Amino acid sequence: MSVTESWQEFAASAAKQAGNLHTASVSERIRDIHQRIKERHPAIARIAVALYDPEMRRLKTFVASNDSGTPLTGYECCIDDVPSLLRIAESGETRILNDVGSAPLSDAEHSRWLKNEGYQSSLTVPIRRNEQLLGFLFFDAYERNVFTDGVVADLVLSGHLIGLIATQELSTVQMLVGGLRLASQFAHVRDLETGAHLDRMARYARLIAREIGPAHGQSDDYAEIVFLFSALHDIGKVGVPDRVLLKPGKLDDAEREEMRQHVVVGLEMAERIINDFGLSNLPNIQMLRNIVLAHHERMDGSGYPNGLVGDDIPLEARIVATADVFDALACKRSYKPAWTLADAFAEIARMSGSQLYAPTVQALFDRRDEVEAIYKRFQETPLKL
Repeated sequence: MSVTESWQEFAASAAKQAGNLHTASVSERIRDIHQRIKERHPAIARIAVALYDPEMRRLKTFVASNDSGTPLTGYECCIDDVPSLLRIAESGETRILNDVGSAPLSDAEHSRWLKNEGYQSSLTVPIRRNEQLLGFLFFDAYERNVFTDGVVADLVLSGHLIGLIATQELSTVQMLVGGLRLASQFAHVRDLETGAHLDRMARYARLIAREIGPAHGQSDDYAEIVFLFSALHDIGKVGVPDRVLLKPGKLDDAEREEMRQHVVVGLEMAERIINDFGLSNLPNIQMLRNIVLAHHERMDGSGYPNGLVGDDIPLEARIVATADVFDALACKRSYKPAWTLADAFAEIARMSGSQLYAPTVQALFDRRDEVEAIYKRFQETPLKL
């Protein structure tokens, strides 16, 4: 079987796995379930889902349905800093708080938020799949003593459905992404796109998306889709010859043009998958097209393939561009040694506004501690700090 045939087989399998993605957004489904639950239990004023990243041991807000108040969005924390949730994660048991005001909650931001918003009762349910922790489901009420045994039993049953809805879209997209990444490895996309590079840049992209998303009307689920699809940004490099892809030196004009064709090839590959397997109605699928085609566009119009300028570049492509450039600078490539993180930060600061979208660069500076943690966690070579 040829490399191309191998890639097509893996891509087809991954695309089939994506066929059961929800056609309605997760947020809309959660809001609908919330309203149905309120018909039975009117006091339930909030339902929220937080996802867990086991690699970084961090919890991140994902989707929520609130009756009123200020939603908790764009928030994340280390699970080790919240002993109560860590105990739930380890035991798999639910937590019932029927008097939040007198409960020994942690001093974490989300605990202070819960009290400041006036919630008096809370129920926390772990979301698991095959013994693996995926996240937490929270039910909150403005009244005390809402979560009686009967109410808890009913909500835990509903919680299984909510957990499936909240995680199924991500897990099936993960299958699609994983299949395509594996297929790309068969197609010799190796030196430039190592697994650690993809792990780092995808997490940088998610960090940026969470930081700037609210200013662009995007919620936390947007950041998770950016995280998943960003790993596919360079799938078109399957069509770039090794003599160009792995050349240990500067490309000439003809080779540079060959390299630039990977975004067009990548879009063709993505479109073939989308069309052949009827995925065009999947939520957020346009984001995959945008990331693959436009992640080399630049704010001043100097990028490719279409020379887009400023806001004409899709937001998710601007996010991935900054994440990709930063990690390309900070890791070894066939044509250059790795830069120090300090030098990589200095370079994206120089590019900010002219080539890279300034808020995406600022997001990396604002979350520099987390950037460095990601860099240290996903390494193939000795650290250079």
